[in-house]
Amino acid sequence: MKKRNYILLAFIASCSVACDNFLEKIPENSVTDQIFFKTDNDFKLFADGLYDSFTPALNTVYFDFCTDFVSQKSAKIGNRSFGDLRIGTLTPNTSTASYYWDYAPIRNAYILLENIESANVSEETRKVCMGTAQYSLAYRYFMMLRAYENVPIVREVLTVENSDIASSPKEDVFKEALTQINQSIENLPSITCTNRERGRLSKLVALTLKADLLLYTASRYKEALPEATYQAAADAAKAAIDEANAMGYGLADDYQKLFIAAYQASADAQKEIIFERVKLKDIATHLDYMRGFGPRETKSNDCWADFTSSQALIDKYECTDGLPIWKSPLYDPLHPFKNRDPRLELTTLYPGNICSYIDGDPWISNTLDPSESNYDYMLSTYNVLDQPPSGYINIKYWERLRPGEQGYASYIVYRYGELLLMYAEALNEAQGPCSEVYNALSKLRARPSVNMPAITPTTHSSQAELRELIRNERAVELFGEGKRYWDIRRWGIGEEVMNRKFYSMHIAKYKLDGSVEKYMDKIYVRTDLNDPSKEELFEIPDGEKGGLFLSEGIFNDPKYYVWPVPQSALDKSFSGALRQHELWK
Repeated sequence: MKKRNYILLAFIASCSVACDNFLEKIPENSVTDQIFFKTDNDFKLFADGLYDSFTPALNTVYFDFCTDFVSQKSAKIGNRSFGDLRIGTLTPNTSTASYYWDYAPIRNAYILLENIESANVSEETRKVCMGTAQYSLAYRYFMMLRAYENVPIVREVLTVENSDIASSPKEDVFKEALTQINQSIENLPSITCTNRERGRLSKLVALTLKADLLLYTASRYKEALPEATYQAAADAAKAAIDEANAMGYGLADDYQKLFIAAYQASADAQKEIIFERVKLKDIATHLDYMRGFGPRETKSNDCWADFTSSQALIDKYECTDGLPIWKSPLYDPLHPFKNRDPRLELTTLYPGNICSYIDGDPWISNTLDPSESNYDYMLSTYNVLDQPPSGYINIKYWERLRPGEQGYASYIVYRYGELLLMYAEALNEAQGPCSEVYNALSKLRARPSVNMPAITPTTHSSQAELRELIRNERAVELFGEGKRYWDIRRWGIGEEVMNRKFYSMHIAKYKLDGSVEKYMDKIYVRTDLNDPSKEELFEIPDGEKGGLFLSEGIFNDPKYYVWPVPQSALDKSFSGALRQHELWK
């Protein structure tokens, strides 16, 4: 193999926490294949360094908080990441446009693949390292397909002279991602959920990425791309479920503890988590301190209530009889949070919900209480940036540690519950109502900590009814995990759900036909930790008027379904081969 000098300062830095020996023997300005790639451990070390490029960071969660499920401009009032996706200010020059435009991971994957071809290493090392590089390539092209559609495809380590290439059409980008993930599936090992090391790739992870890729592409382009069909997505999801079942995976009993750092290593949580971003001694991913999730409570509390949900999300949680709130006799607008899907209580602090730290010490959350000492009051003047203006605080990844303590949660990339939803959606779109669709949905809802009614041909008889239910299930099951933003785009509903004004808490009383009779000016809120019958009426700010205006979403142009090619990338195209997406010219 021709000798090349690889400038890998960024790569080395990403491995520095766990790679002391690596840094001792490799020059800090360049690496050559003849110097570095000698042993099995060299290849494993290099492959571990790829993880940081395909384990999504916590800030990808911010995408969900730039959707119809958040009332304010972005995650937290103020200048927060990705807010331009929500209010129509995305341009080729904004930082968001460059988020997924990164060819360094692709280059590094091919450095590994080119060097391992003729290397004297064990077959196990060869397969795992090749599978890791191929997964990295599949992931990167999938992310760029979602964001930009048409991007340059690279299949080797390029020199500067031949690096300026034009974008390939989305059909080819999809095919490249599919080819790479299929190869990865062949190379990565099958590992049981009890024998794996947390955060490591496996055949199951690759199978799940394949299902995700196929479902996204089939729905985004309405099966217009070759091989991207709903049936193919259903088959891929079924293969992943079969592998998961064979390896001992399944649904965790406790939904809430899936997202709390102190419990994520438990057998119950690990049974469901397929892939996660977690700090391991041999993998250069990073810990994430989830300060944004959680209530403030006191001045010294370093939680920020960054992630506040919209009324649109809250209203999607059914009543415990399995009916939407506007249909259910269990819904009471004076007690709007009673008799609701338990996932609402487990992921959202609403007025009257009880919250506590890991070791107890509970208190009642009430964003409607204007007391001076209530720093979670939705109109609090203590710190405008920390107030929860919608009245609802999303606590999915709240770590529940006392103020001043520091803990880190693992960001979940894929889990068994999402696999069931992938399968149900793809199969319903491919074949319509069938027992497998009903069973997958009912299994998800039957989780002990959720225990919602089963889905049957009696409750949902048509493909359209199941489609609506599946989309609702994805909302209440997965919100806060980085899925909603992309769901809106692949379903083509941006103009419907995003192009509108958003308001703070407003509780509806419904007529028999499902229309709104009025909005409530007050609701009852529990005030006693030990006696749920003790409650008081609290005023909803502008509640009877439909809430306080908080922001306006802008989604009035087809270009918002795709990101522009970053201007920085266009500027570096010295021959002009790289062109802007047609919708952004």
